[in-house]
Amino acid sequence: MNILYINSDIKRHGFVDKLTDARFTIEVVNGGFDSDVIDQINISKAEYVPTKGDKIYFLPSVNVPRVKFKNVCVEYGIKNVRDIAQANVIFGSQKSLHEMTSSTWKYKCPTADFITLFNIIKEDMDEYYIEKVESAFEFYEGDTIAIEYNLMEWIVEHVPESTVSRFSCKLDMVEEKYSELFDYIIRKDILDESSVINVLNGEDATVIDEVMFDHISEMFDSSDTDNHVLAMEIMANSKYVESLIYIKLLFYKFANEMSNSHTKNHVNFKSLLAYLNSDSRYFETSIDNIVKCLIDKDQFTPDKLDILLKYTSGDIQSRGNSQYFSVKNITVNPEYIAQLNHNYEYRLEKEFIPAVSEVIEEVIEEEEEIVKQELEEVKQDLIIEEEIVLELDELAIEEPLTIEPVSNNNQINTNESTDIDWF
Repeated sequence: MNILYINSDIKRHGFVDKLTDARFTIEVVNGGFDSDVIDQINISKAEYVPTKGDKIYFLPSVNVPRVKFKNVCVEYGIKNVRDIAQANVIFGSQKSLHEMTSSTWKYKCPTADFITLFNIIKEDMDEYYIEKVESAFEFYEGDTIAIEYNLMEWIVEHVPESTVSRFSCKLDMVEEKYSELFDYIIRKDILDESSVINVLNGEDATVIDEVMFDHISEMFDSSDTDNHVLAMEIMANSKYVESLIYIKLLFYKFANEMSNSHTKNHVNFKSLLAYLNSDSRYFETSIDNIVKCLIDKDQFTPDKLDILLKYTSGDIQSRGNSQYFSVKNITVNPEYIAQLNHNYEYRLEKEFIPAVSEVIEEVIEEEEEIVKQELEEVKQDLIIEEEIVLELDELAIEEPLTIEPVSNNNQINTNESTDIDWF
């Protein structure tokens, strides 16, 4: 986008001699306020999958080792082009945008406010500057312009209900030599350089796991700086995605050793820094920075946190809460807990209740409905059984049962006389 930048020698308390002494300088700047310029460029974190026939263009300041990229070109049948118009894949980064742009601080003024001021003073202005201003606005369609402090003061003083900004704002501008290139990529999707960097090391690259992490740590602990160089080369040539958590832990532990090594300026190591979005000047890495990197790379998972806390939990305990971590419970030192004879625990944070997904909720509702139906069926069965029992009781009352004696044909009749004398 283009924006007018206007400067003038107007003074706050009037002019020296006459208004005809007022002069205006007008420039058309390729830029905008409030990062409007940079925000027009979409840099995607989507994964790049090399496809035969791809034509690749790299924006300025992309840290991709060209030697490694040539190997990828041969392997996948892709090509690096110098003319962006021929490319179907464009790689860039935030560093690219900062290389192609610069910034300054100006006052943001509504176009209508400046025109109101101009109409107030133009009758006393020199004809040359009147024509210059009118020509500038003849085809200008922007709602705002950029002005200097003294002009802002005059607008505030002479334009009723002006909404000109009383505070300077950041004005981003495209460098002239990149103006055409910048205008072209506004209409294009740009892939972040990190999406191609991980492809460069190939399938045979090393994965830094716990064993390799311990081995590299020993190399950094060595007083021999050649070991530091070798350790950094292993990191730079590893599989970044699979090795991410251990790479960040190495930065956390050995930032000073890396910063003091000339290998930090090697293109391979710079490509690693580009993948991590790390500043090539400052290698200091905090625990929160590691977590942020895991989040940015979609690796914020319990297993990765287990690895992180295995090496940093003591530091978290000593430093207390941070952006991503908080101490949940306090207990007594094991040396003294035996005296309490109790597993004492003081909770600082409430228990987290995991959110139930809609799918799980539907399953629970279905199961609850089934249980309700089963309970209703059991209830109906009980009601039926109870009714049967009641009917039998009523019948028993209306027709009481009589029990007939049962005769015993073998019973001895003691009333009959016998010839036997009984004693």
